[in-house]
Amino acid sequence: MPTAAEDSSDLLGLVHVDDECRVTVADDVFRENFGHTCDTALGASFPQFFHEAGRACLRDRFAQLLRGRPLAFSVPLTMVDGKGETVDCLVTCASLVSAVHLQCTHCTAAAVVFRDAVNGNPRMPLPAPVALTEIPAHILEGLASGLSTQQLASRLGLSSRGVEYHISNMLRTLKAPNRSALVARAYTLGILSPEHWPPRVRSAPAAPRPGWPPLLTNHANIAPVPANSA
Repeated sequence: MPTAAEDSSDLLGLVHVDDECRVTVADDVFRENFGHTCDTALGASFPQFFHEAGRACLRDRFAQLLRGRPLAFSVPLTMVDGKGETVDCLVTCASLVSAVHLQCTHCTAAAVVFRDAVNGNPRMPLPAPVALTEIPAHILEGLASGLSTQQLASRLGLSSRGVEYHISNMLRTLKAPNRSALVARAYTLGILSPEHWPPRVRSAPAAPRPGWPPLLTNHANIAPVPANSA
């Protein structure tokens, strides 16, 4: 099994894009790998960061995402890094507009870029990559459905502070900066199933393994969903 450190090194960046597939947010890892500053990355066409042979495919899959099906996809591409060198990668994109209430309304989707496995074959996720306990799982499903803290509290019989506590734990564990990124990361890591609406957390073992934190029973930093996911 790959370690968290090894999986982290495979991450080439996280971006948010608008409905024209232009970059609206780019993290430090993405900018470093693609040789851009914040000013030069923002507003750039996301497909332009990849080899021209794969740009049409990415645009086509993104257009399907805008139409609402699927809610997430993965596609193998070749990126052109800041040194002009090509790197095989796997781009996983998840819709945000229908999933969460965004502070930034011009953000349509989140895309995560992973370094592809040796020989260009995408790594498959574990059957049950992450096991959430019952309450965090329901909260994550609610966030992905667009429910507010107050709505989640009412539905689950919790206080608003209790809901925020569980959300904060998930943000920290999955290394997500905000709720929209949390939902996107949950899709890209295979925690939320892209085949279901309303959103559903994938089944996972109920009992935590010894030595793992209560929230998770396996590494959160695993491979993205398969490239043929629809």
